[in-house]
Amino acid sequence: MSSLENDYRDVTFVYMTGHLDGTGLSGTLHLRNEQIRNYCKNNRKILYDFEDIESYDPDNEYFGDKKPDDGCNYDTNNDGIPDGNWAVEWQDSHTEGTDWYDCPSAHSQPVNANQKAYAAWWLWARIAGWDGK
Repeated sequence: MSSLENDYRDVTFVYMTGHLDGTGLSGTLHLRNEQIRNYCKNNRKILYDFEDIESYDPDNEYFGDKKPDDGCNYDTNNDGIPDGNWAVEWQDSHTEGTDWYDCPSAHSQPVNANQKAYAAWWLWARIAGWDGK
C-alpha cells in the first residue's frame, strides 16, 4: 500500500478491516484487524472498520465478545452455537421506515447495511471536505 500511496499522492486511500466471521476476539480475523487498526492509527491512515460496525447495534450495544459474524448472528450464552441475531432483534423492536430502512444486503441484515451506508457516507463526506457539523 505504501508503494501505491507514493505513486498516487493525490489519491485518498481508505484501509478497511475484514468482516466478522464468528471466530471472536481470539480469532485470527480479529487479531489481523487489530494490526490494521494499529497501523492506521500509528501512520495516520483512514480506516473504514467493518468489524467495528458489525459489532454494535444502533443503540451502541456491543456484541463483539459474543463471536458475531457479518450476518449479525452471535452466541447468546457462550456455548459455541450462534443462536441470536442482534440485527433481527433490534429491527423487531424498532419501527421500519423510521428507525431503520429495509434494503437488500448480501449476507447480512438491513439495519447492519444501514449502519455501513451511514458510515460510508460520513467517511466520504469528510474526505471531500465536510467538517462533520
